[in-house]
Amino acid sequence: MIRRPPRSTPSNSSAASDVYKRQLQLFRAGQYLDAMEAFKKFLREFPEHNLAGNAQYWIGECLLAMGKKKEAILAFDKVVKGYPNSPKIPSALLKEGLTFLSLGDRAVARILLKRVVDEYPDTDQAKIAAKKLRSLAVSKPRTTKKRTKSKP
Repeated sequence: MIRRPPRSTPSNSSAASDVYKRQLQLFRAGQYLDAMEAFKKFLREFPEHNLAGNAQYWIGECLLAMGKKKEAILAFDKVVKGYPNSPKIPSALLKEGLTFLSLGDRAVARILLKRVVDEYPDTDQAKIAAKKLRSLAVSKPRTTKKRTKSKP
């Protein structure tokens, strides 16, 4: 017999929410590896719970806190692609953009930050993204022009 993970039902939804809250406490306590493993377990046990997208987001935050930026980007991207109704999508896109920026990829960072502003304009994340986009516009990398000697 194939054992399937429990689906989120009214009877287990409350229990899942309690589990999620405990896992979030691990993150807040700085226990990032333990929190990440706990959030992964949550996703295995409650893959369709309304907090599944949040759990995936916090996996990205754990990876980011552990300095695993590229893995964090992939985790945040899973929120966007795998949980289309998640309230964490604006946060995930913002974190993706800021992480790409920290890795030096200004072009991809701009695309993601602009997406937050365009698709989620009334969110705090959009305000942060807009501010970062303005600072990027001001601090464009300078292109060096060859100086030509002027003739006397």
